[in-house]
Amino acid sequence: MGNYSRLFFLIIILFLAVFMLLNPQETVNAASGGFKLWFSIIVPALLPFFIVAELLVNLGVPKILGVLLEPIMRPLFNLPGCSSLVVAMGFTSGFPVGAILSKKLYDENMISGEEASRLLSFTNNCGPLFIIGAVGVGMFGSPLLGYILALSHYLSNLIVGMFWGLKAKKPLRNISRPPLAQELSQAMAEARKNYRGPGKLLSDAIKNSLNNVLAIAGFIILFSVITKMFSFWGIIDLLALFLLKIFSIFNLSYELIYGWLMGLFEITIGTRAITAASPANILPQLLAVSCILAWSGLSIIAQVMGIMVGTPVKLSFYLYSRLLQMFLSVIITAFAYKLLASGQQSVLSLSLPYHKALYSFDAWSISIACLLACLLLLTIMVATSLLPGRN
Repeated sequence: MGNYSRLFFLIIILFLAVFMLLNPQETVNAASGGFKLWFSIIVPALLPFFIVAELLVNLGVPKILGVLLEPIMRPLFNLPGCSSLVVAMGFTSGFPVGAILSKKLYDENMISGEEASRLLSFTNNCGPLFIIGAVGVGMFGSPLLGYILALSHYLSNLIVGMFWGLKAKKPLRNISRPPLAQELSQAMAEARKNYRGPGKLLSDAIKNSLNNVLAIAGFIILFSVITKMFSFWGIIDLLALFLLKIFSIFNLSYELIYGWLMGLFEITIGTRAITAASPANILPQLLAVSCILAWSGLSIIAQVMGIMVGTPVKLSFYLYSRLLQMFLSVIITAFAYKLLASGQQSVLSLSLPYHKALYSFDAWSISIACLLACLLLLTIMVATSLLPGRN
């Protein structure tokens, strides 16, 4: 299997090299679009989260949360309590913060390779800014549809995490576990022991975060060119016509299938292509977008696996998780639409620049509200774990 994958990768790179030689202007335009996407969205949206995540890990916060939230995380996801920070940050910040934190916990020996695989499988999400702001408000012209997409996206990912947790082997219970106060004291003492001063912590956090952001830039630019190559050579067009004939019974439009295929490579391009159509029924568009958000695109998948290099995490397991989430997300989206938004037909093509659609006042309010809700959830989880009766 490894030989076939290497051969496939080599073929793609050779085709890409030929495309760049034959179509330099198209290559420059695609790369420029990818760079603008990175500069206007990724840097301002994710760099602060990257820095904060690095600081929290280096300050020993996951170990403290691990002591407090073990009774919550084990029953829900069969994961150690320290993974709660990854869940919180992954669900409020967007790709690929969950991968970065999962790798960090694995490198710090706080989670095993098998636990890192399961944690990674459900903590890499689209950020609420993108789903509700750019897709819901900017593309569909409806905040309600954005909320429906966000609900299906996050709920389906949580179900994926619980599903893998149920299938995973349960750890042996430690009968002689020390009291909570003693465990917490030990975790805080270890955090103080490893404290390296604010200057060193900030310096390391910023350098590591910038390295991650620059690596993401490379992935985005590369896949922008690859997507342009498939589009420019008509490969996606042929695939869309082929799928249109196969699924003719569902009466799907060519534009919808074409946008879905584009979304398999890159989320933003795919969702824009899907919402550019004007169907009589908006539900197929909503389901296609929900499917793309769950899949996340080959560009994001490559970023995630690039971050997890050096860990036992397997690409096949991560892809299975994405396929499972796609299935769940489509079902939840269909039910939520029928209950909350049937009859809504407002669809807009995204004419605003990305940064204006993402960082409008309402989108920022939504993002802050999600972050506060996440912090509140962590507080409730901690309070629950401290209830009398914990052994």
